[in-house]
Amino acid sequence: MAVVAERPREDDVQVTVVVPTRNEAPNIALLVERLGAALRKSLGPGVAWELIFVDDSDDDTPEAIQAQVDAGRPVQLHHRRPGCRPGGLGGAVQDGFAAARGQLVAVMDADLQHPPEILPLLLAPLMAGDADLVSGNRYAGIGDRGGLAGPWRRLVASSSRLLVHAVIPRSRALSDPMSGLFAFEREGLRGLDLQANGFKILLEVVTRGDWKSVGNVSYRFDRRHAGRSKASLRQGWLFSRHLLHLARTTRRSADELAARRRAVAGG
Repeated sequence: MAVVAERPREDDVQVTVVVPTRNEAPNIALLVERLGAALRKSLGPGVAWELIFVDDSDDDTPEAIQAQVDAGRPVQLHHRRPGCRPGGLGGAVQDGFAAARGQLVAVMDADLQHPPEILPLLLAPLMAGDADLVSGNRYAGIGDRGGLAGPWRRLVASSSRLLVHAVIPRSRALSDPMSGLFAFEREGLRGLDLQANGFKILLEVVTRGDWKSVGNVSYRFDRRHAGRSKASLRQGWLFSRHLLHLARTTRRSADELAARRRAVAGG
């Protein structure tokens, strides 16, 4: 008979990891195993964590995730049915934020291109109070983009990064503002309604959130374990449109941030 681990109470959870998934069934068990080992080793037994999968799959990914839930892992499944998937991947991540119970929230992909073992290094500055937003960085230090499929993808990624830095000044605090690997203090998004649309939600998080100190952690972007990339021309078009929207509203975002700070200070 399987022994189901006791789930932490809501006020016990300190770290939430949000993973958006779409047709990632072969990756789920290995991701949970590696992530669990990394967090148990780094956080220790006194820090409770949870892993939230927000799933937009049309294959058997929900069943693979449910198997982890049934095995007693600290895993939640939020499956979004066809027709109920607003915002694409960014919308899935935002739904994960809404369900998160931890004060510290991390985001990563399910395909293992983001090595789960790097996550404790992103969480460490947050837990030490040295930063309230930390992003994985594929470009500087030991960072490596080897998992990007081919020179064209590398060129597109590098060009997009330079474009973002040029038109969104607040993004320059991040070496890799296009990253899908990041962690933050939930307080930085307090009272903020994100307008997720497609990929690259970190760009909106860094642009519109209230961050006092931002950090970067270099890592090697690995090759995909299984499945196919979800990048497409349509996602590129959505990103371009959203980038233009953020560029137009940068001043409004600064005003919005000042108003939120006044509201928080006032109680």
